[in-house]
Amino acid sequence: MQRGKTLLILLILALGARAQVNEIGITGGYSYYIGDLNPTRHFPKDKKLAGGLLFRHNFNERYALRLQGLYGTLQAYDSNARDSLQLVRDLHFKAKLIEASLLFEINFFKYRKKGKDGRKWTPFVFGGLAYFRANPQALYDDTWYDLVQLGTEGQGATGGGEPYKVDHLCIPFGGGFKFNLGRIDIQAEWGLRRTWTDYIDDVSGVYYDNARLAFENGPLAAQLADRSGLEDALPGFSNTGRARGDVNTRDWYVYSGISITYIISRFSDCEEQYNWMKRRN
Repeated sequence: MQRGKTLLILLILALGARAQVNEIGITGGYSYYIGDLNPTRHFPKDKKLAGGLLFRHNFNERYALRLQGLYGTLQAYDSNARDSLQLVRDLHFKAKLIEASLLFEINFFKYRKKGKDGRKWTPFVFGGLAYFRANPQALYDDTWYDLVQLGTEGQGATGGGEPYKVDHLCIPFGGGFKFNLGRIDIQAEWGLRRTWTDYIDDVSGVYYDNARLAFENGPLAAQLADRSGLEDALPGFSNTGRARGDVNTRDWYVYSGISITYIISRFSDCEEQYNWMKRRN
């Protein structure tokens, strides 16, 4: 009976002798947005601090699955642009970013593997799927207002269509570098988020008639829809129907940061238990 129990334990440990590594940790860095208010610039002035928590399940030395949650801010100001048309448009936004992602990682080298072909460091790439929430706001008279409720491009008004959504899916992808210090891992990464929305910034289509917008959605909607002042400065001029944004593009955002994780289980743990049971038997 005792021998049978020992054999059963040995079998379980043998199957787990190549048990996967699990890690938990924190990540911190910054986020920024790319879209109608920042069409081309990476690492812009408007990048903001971001951070979160993560759990990583390593299938082996080359492949891993990461579950990660992020919290940050996306924002941009036309007043920081180099384009004269953006300076005249003078729009801005800020949105709190909440993201939950599932990411598949591929290490270039056999990471943390013992022996001459193993490495304590490796470059890696990742890709996956994420949910994110970004509810754009704009500042007026020292107060931040939710723009989706105002319908600045005529949403909710006659012929203006339905309000856009603030909850979305996106595809995160990017790359980075990992370094192992025993039970501690340090990772640096840079990753893009490809979205299917053009309204992270509340800017996409054309200017709605501002007088009608003020009548149907309220004067605050009209104030925040057109900040150029051209209709007041040029008699007879109207922005109605002119491009407010680029409807043919989608918004992106970026998270770049450093993660520190603690290994809560590792390959060698089960190997050591297996060898100990073999010696006992």
